[in-house]
Amino acid sequence: MRTDLSGRFRRILQPESGIRTTLANTDYRLLLGSSTLWWLAHYMEMIVLGWLVLEITDSAGLVGLVGFCRSIPSLLVGGFGGLLADRIGRRPLVIASQTLTFFMYATVAVLLAVGLLAIWHLVVIALTLGCAWAMDWPTRRALIPDLVGRPRVVDALMLENLGMSIARALGPLLAGLVLDAFDVLGCFLTLSGLSAISLLLLRALSRQPIPRTSSPTSASPLAQIRDSVLYVRQNQSILAVTLITMIMNMLAFPYMNFLPVFARDVLNQGPVGLGYLGASVGIGNVFGLFLVNWARRFTSPGWIFIAGTLLHCMALLTFTTSSVFAVSWALLLLVGIGHACFGIMQSSIVLLAAADERRGQAMGAIAVAIGAGPFGRLQTGVLADAFGAPLAVGAEVALAALLVAAVAATLPELRQVDSSSEKAGQA
Repeated sequence: MRTDLSGRFRRILQPESGIRTTLANTDYRLLLGSSTLWWLAHYMEMIVLGWLVLEITDSAGLVGLVGFCRSIPSLLVGGFGGLLADRIGRRPLVIASQTLTFFMYATVAVLLAVGLLAIWHLVVIALTLGCAWAMDWPTRRALIPDLVGRPRVVDALMLENLGMSIARALGPLLAGLVLDAFDVLGCFLTLSGLSAISLLLLRALSRQPIPRTSSPTSASPLAQIRDSVLYVRQNQSILAVTLITMIMNMLAFPYMNFLPVFARDVLNQGPVGLGYLGASVGIGNVFGLFLVNWARRFTSPGWIFIAGTLLHCMALLTFTTSSVFAVSWALLLLVGIGHACFGIMQSSIVLLAAADERRGQAMGAIAVAIGAGPFGRLQTGVLADAFGAPLAVGAEVALAALLVAAVAATLPELRQVDSSSEKAGQA
């Protein structure tokens, strides 16, 4: 089993496998365009929502609470995404999720325009956006092999992560500039527009026939979830990625929701400075893509995943000790490089290790692991109110680094998944 899996990784993870061929696929180009705009809106929203809550309440704890509400649906409903996609189809589920996202952005814009927005509105809307995201993200990823075929999965993910990295750089910067010029109403009007265009691209995709790799089952949802858990536990590579994803989302990734606190209270910056801080992570993501493309020629996807994750943690830990804007910006650049290694190899390892009919379930497990994030945001908000954001984020990310190293040491197949096939290929 390990030999077959290693051989599959060796064949597919070659850089010369054809980015140009992947881009020639019309369906994939539509999905790529939609996903890039979707990510642009997502990263813009992360900045704007936190800033809006901070303006209304002046409380880091409530920033954490809204962040909690935004991501708790991943834990509550993420595991059902793959099951629902198998029943109604991956494309219809992505379109429905994107439609819901558009209506939530438009709702905030209307409430702001009429002067009726309250914190409880943001809590409800954050929960709804979280439900849409929990259905959308794993389904988009599971849809990629349907469109491009398994031999092009990593090339397709490299392209998607390039779009995501550009969005991660431009989203916060755009949020800061629009906030400065047009306030939060302009931001949510912009989010509504981006979401609408993304939806139109998906609607065009919905006219294209794609193959099914799974069929509806008569088993109950709970039985299917139990089966998914057993499948993940038996596949050490997927289990390791799932555990590390859970650790990072609970202890390391909540920092993004607290960038407004760092910008205003630690670095004495306004919306534009906040935008530049968020953009540095996206710029680092772009550099990270080139690093991944180079590194996958020489080492296994597991090692890239582990090294990138630890780089993310150590750079973020150092960031929490900085009070100089230029130094903080450069450290967030390193955070972005590490995050690119994490993000690309996270999905690559899972999608390639899972059987075709199990892709939705495997990505659903990752969505559930991402659901650990809300508890991290909530606890970080409480700790930030009590001890300050730098100490709260720093302590959590240090613990994350230790736990990631422990998982990597305990589950060795994550590190070895491609090593034997490389030797075989050289023989």
